[in-house]
Amino acid sequence: MKDLNDLYYFVLVVKHGGFSAAARATGIEKTLLSRHIAFLEKRVGARLLHRTTRQVSLTEAGQHFYTQSLAVVDGAEAAYESVEHLRREPVGIVRLSCPQVMAQSYLSPLLPAYMEKYPKVRLELNAVDRQVDLFEERFDVALRARPQIEETAGLVAKRLGSAKRILVASPRFLDRVGRPATLKALSELQTLCRPGDLHDGIGRWLLHGSTDEDILLNHKPCLISDDLRMQLEAAVNGLGVALLPEPIAAASVRAKVLEIVMPSWAGPTHLIHLLYPKPKGMLPSVRSLIDYLSEHLPQSIQERSITIDTSV
Repeated sequence: MKDLNDLYYFVLVVKHGGFSAAARATGIEKTLLSRHIAFLEKRVGARLLHRTTRQVSLTEAGQHFYTQSLAVVDGAEAAYESVEHLRREPVGIVRLSCPQVMAQSYLSPLLPAYMEKYPKVRLELNAVDRQVDLFEERFDVALRARPQIEETAGLVAKRLGSAKRILVASPRFLDRVGRPATLKALSELQTLCRPGDLHDGIGRWLLHGSTDEDILLNHKPCLISDDLRMQLEAAVNGLGVALLPEPIAAASVRAKVLEIVMPSWAGPTHLIHLLYPKPKGMLPSVRSLIDYLSEHLPQSIQERSITIDTSV
């Protein structure tokens, strides 16, 4: 790649009509400008400027070269200005990834107010249940829930709260089949589960007890779906016991259309956290979203958690 600074100096001299005028307008020494133009003419193998004591003018070769150089210099200036525009205030596209449950339960109520506060920001929300690569897939921020916060080079992980999966069923279903008092009794009830909970055709839940005991509970699901909202509706309608994330089940439990089953047992607690690149050079638009979610998400997480009486 040739030195593009030479093109810049060449355009300056032509625009200002001479070396002295360009030096006065830009503060760049006249000798430096002259030296770069001489290097440029030597490199292209043609005289680009006619020089007199009073002015400079373009040669035929110089006119062709100036037209192309001007496009390059103007393009470079536009590139700098476009980034400067993004750095002045929250503006432009911010790409956010999170699991579907979190998008529906946590973000849907919060993001309209964020968009109203920052009208120049366009938010692209990618709600997927797989783990995305922020660098490879060019996401600015990811919201995740994991049993532990993973160490990822070049990324910051900011904890916002925690949530667990709870065992729930409709009171009508439990009135019909009985409320299980033991894990064995629970394993004999109809259940609803995700495809990932199946092992050799048998459902298996990892449950954590109030005494810090972990067990793998085998069960026989009658409905298998990775759509947790469908599982919620099926549980409310009395189809069986489901192990659902707190944010999905909380409203139905409070409305008493679902009941917590064996409250001393639940799925492992997941830490909810934001993941984003280190803040050096971060655009105001990305920072605005991180700050907004950091302020408002913890309360949203808390509102969708359930205080469980494990003595029942």
